[in-house]
Amino acid sequence: MSTPMQHELESLAISDVFVPGLGFNGGVFRKLFPLAAAHRLRIVSLYRRDYNPTTSFLDADLAGLVSRTVEGQESFLRTQAVDIATFLVNFARKQHIPLAEGTGGGIALVGWSLGSLHAHAVVAHLDALPPSVLSDLEQYLHTVVCHDISGVFIGIPKPPGFNVELWSETDVEKRFKLFHEWVAGHFPHKNITSGSIDDLELYKSPDKTYSMNELSPQEFAAFTSTKAFGTSDALIVSIQADVFKATTRRAFFDTTLAEKFMPNLRVRYMCGGASPGVIVWALHEFRKCLVDPKPIYGPGAEKARDVKFKFQTEGNHFIFWDEPEVAVEQYIATINL
Repeated sequence: MSTPMQHELESLAISDVFVPGLGFNGGVFRKLFPLAAAHRLRIVSLYRRDYNPTTSFLDADLAGLVSRTVEGQESFLRTQAVDIATFLVNFARKQHIPLAEGTGGGIALVGWSLGSLHAHAVVAHLDALPPSVLSDLEQYLHTVVCHDISGVFIGIPKPPGFNVELWSETDVEKRFKLFHEWVAGHFPHKNITSGSIDDLELYKSPDKTYSMNELSPQEFAAFTSTKAFGTSDALIVSIQADVFKATTRRAFFDTTLAEKFMPNLRVRYMCGGASPGVIVWALHEFRKCLVDPKPIYGPGAEKARDVKFKFQTEGNHFIFWDEPEVAVEQYIATINL
């Protein structure tokens, strides 16, 4: 099971539940906790499966991923979606979370990086939830936020010629170090709102050191798991592109599902002003799909949900660590779009 970490205040207006990304556990959001009360928030940070102290995946849990079949990979994502949705409902019941009224009360589910894939899966597989879970989820969950989601996880192809030389590294610890130093950089874009790839920096972040660089190896290890990065998360990242596309289609471009399951659910995407350019670019490409999703998501795909985008002018992929006060304001603004 997943394990939550929370900072709470009685009679809060809204609960933000964060799902962390590749290689990082829920503790990475800890700098947001002291800021929650001043904004009448309850901030809850999940530790995904396989991250201590959660329940480790058994071989049977990962069998669908290991099979590398469409059915097996979809089954894994569906199971994760049910687990997260069930947690949200149980948490809301036990903590007496006020019911959602517009964007007040209730819950906003915030997926960061790889965690956005899990948030997508929740929306895509609402039809897999037990009726009692679904009925309660409808009363609490009003917004899903995807922060710096990779284009890979929404079925958007990489920019032509783009390649980051780190995934070929066979040593897991070295690969995680390379990944962290790249994704946590500060990318000096010319203009993140233009939608032009020529205005984005895809590779370099020369002006600042990468986020969390000030931590000792022991301190950094408290927020990460090289083991999960190299095993279960590596299997998730290697899911077939067609499965990512199908998940995104079910979540946002299937009018039959959207009309039947939580039709009023709001979905918001945000990216940082200094996040990796490939992430910013993918978000622009995905926004184009709302106008005509068929070229990417196939015949019959139509915009089916309330989806909006926020291109922030400040902060990199780890803004919640570097500038937590700014991050809280950004999350609030994105939820309220």
